Amino acid sequence: MGLFSRQESEDQVVNRLAKNAGNMVAMFKHTFTTPKGIDATQALIFTSSLAGHACRQAVIAEHGKFMEVTCNDGRKFYFGDDLNYYLLESQTSVVGFINAVTGIPVDTVKAIVRKFAESIGEEHFTVCGYDPKKLYEDVSQCWDGIFENMTSKYCKEPSEWPILFSIVVQNILMMSLNAGAPVNDAAKIAVECAVGVAKMSKESFI
Repeated sequence: MGLFSRQESEDQVVNRLAKNAGNMVAMFKHTFTTPKGIDATQALIFTSSLAGHACRQAVIAEHGKFMEVTCNDGRKFYFGDDLNYYLLESQTSVVGFINAVTGIPVDTVKAIVRKFAESIGEEHFTVCGYDPKKLYEDVSQCWDGIFENMTSKYCKEPSEWPILFSIVVQNILMMSLNAGAPVNDAAKIAVECAVGVAKMSKESFI
């Protein structure tokens, strides 16, 4: 899982992806700009959700393994080491990029992960207060819409998809913090959305 080309180090991969991530950041800035300026919170929720979705898509593309959890009502969610590698554990994980600009404590991340695992069986669980089905559908639609022209164009292999979107999230995070968003709140939003959406598919909603 997540092996890079022998011609490139992880730093070189990140630097290469960062050159194109700016195009995506600009797109999301435009998408979430209102007459009063950019809605940084909405941009952060959406891009961090996309980063989580990218983790799941990378595992699928690489024929990795999931631990499937089926709720009593038939909804399915996905866990496992392969997913956690991109989401939480690798040197270029989504949470790693979030931590780099927020310093979010490991215990806080663990609490968010645990809270989601405990709440998925509930009838009306939310992700940062949002309807998870609507969030997942919007994210999935966006993923499909930009895959050919951006994601697959900028990345050499699926293992780079989560990194690309993590760079985008990091940039949106820095914009949020520069606009005065509380660092702890912004970090928790980013982690909760990434962790939550990473574990979803269309089978998570019936």
